[in-house]
Amino acid sequence: MAAGKAKQRKAASAVTAVAAAAAILLTGTFAWQSISQTALNETTGKIVNPGGRLHDDFNGSNKDVYVENFSSYDDGGVPIFARVRLDEYMEIGRGAGLKAGGTGTNEATPVVAGTDINDVSTWTPHVPGTSITEGAEGDFHSYWNWTVGGETVFMPTFNRNKDSLKADINGTFAGPDGDPATKEDRYGDYVTYTAGQQITADATYDADDNDTDEGDTGVLDVNYTLKNEAHTAKATQMANVLTMAEWKAQGSKVGPYWVYDTDGWAYWAQPILPGEATGLLLDGIELKEVIQDDWYYGINVVGQFSDGGDWGEAEGNGFYTDAASAPSADALALLNKALAENVLVTVSAADDVTTAAPGTTLQFGAAVTLAGEAIPNQNVTWTVTGSTSADTRISADGLLTVAADEGADKLVVKAASKENTRVSGKLEITITP
Repeated sequence: MAAGKAKQRKAASAVTAVAAAAAILLTGTFAWQSISQTALNETTGKIVNPGGRLHDDFNGSNKDVYVENFSSYDDGGVPIFARVRLDEYMEIGRGAGLKAGGTGTNEATPVVAGTDINDVSTWTPHVPGTSITEGAEGDFHSYWNWTVGGETVFMPTFNRNKDSLKADINGTFAGPDGDPATKEDRYGDYVTYTAGQQITADATYDADDNDTDEGDTGVLDVNYTLKNEAHTAKATQMANVLTMAEWKAQGSKVGPYWVYDTDGWAYWAQPILPGEATGLLLDGIELKEVIQDDWYYGINVVGQFSDGGDWGEAEGNGFYTDAASAPSADALALLNKALAENVLVTVSAADDVTTAAPGTTLQFGAAVTLAGEAIPNQNVTWTVTGSTSADTRISADGLLTVAADEGADKLVVKAASKENTRVSGKLEITITP
């Protein structure tokens, strides 16, 4: 990546339109059908994706929405921050779900007046009402039950092109053959992963010096490159979903929470570390009752990412795009509090001992945390400094051996996080006669 490009404030927004499900009355029975599941790339301003990838997994009944930080510390990746909005649309009546340019006539009536199936900008943001799942708008959730929060096992994205704003889609209505008319393989491209499962495939990386998402028109080795690599499936974090009022009432803690603001944006209340993914915002949808007519229900999922700073305000990107409402004062307080949290390494010795004699050993341990909670990667690199003897050393698992001829008064034992090698903790040990 060019130096000028790397220096820009990294921020991005991505939009993916996803249809939840639709049932069409066919000879007295209902057939579940997803109308569309297409990534839409919408952005304004000059943007560099800091490493965010919106995931949308759907097998025809279970829908998971979450965000991955696909960057790594090795390639300059940094913790990122995300907000997601779920916009709803529903219509009932003859031809429901038929869009402009298609065949047939749509005579359906939108559940919310003034909304249009062909214009997602008119769709209604989900704003929690009396509960997270019961939207304040009320119209949709007389028909639908939502399940929110939780975790899943995911495959880290192979789309590692930071110019790309395309979502990672697992499961499509068209299925493996790409033809939505083929009923037999609908969602046949959905994959259920198990932790530790490996897949080897070509990963896509950026290859040019611009910030343009070329999409399907990109040229291999000009706009993007391919690298064959193995990815290993792992668990997302476990998420709780709260309203902003609930989060504040519980002490405004940084942690694995999706926090819904009053404008429909849900904020992840802690940094997303490189290689990790948030917990689930949306976990599933279920129709409450049979509708005696054609109908269509869709959810447009909007994801935006930033690596901090002014959250994109100065350049009009990140969380300040023209197409989205700016963060509220409460949201900025949440983001700035999360930004202040860093990975912390705490070093301790067995039985909290802080002295050692020449010719003895002492076991050390390290805890790697973020906002007081252990992160998945607890691996550290141990070093010891201050010794006068070449035989004083510390093993890879933290066992300090003090040489019999050690003449130093003090030693410093240090543990550097392998999650982020720039972060370390240390403990001073006094050498006693």
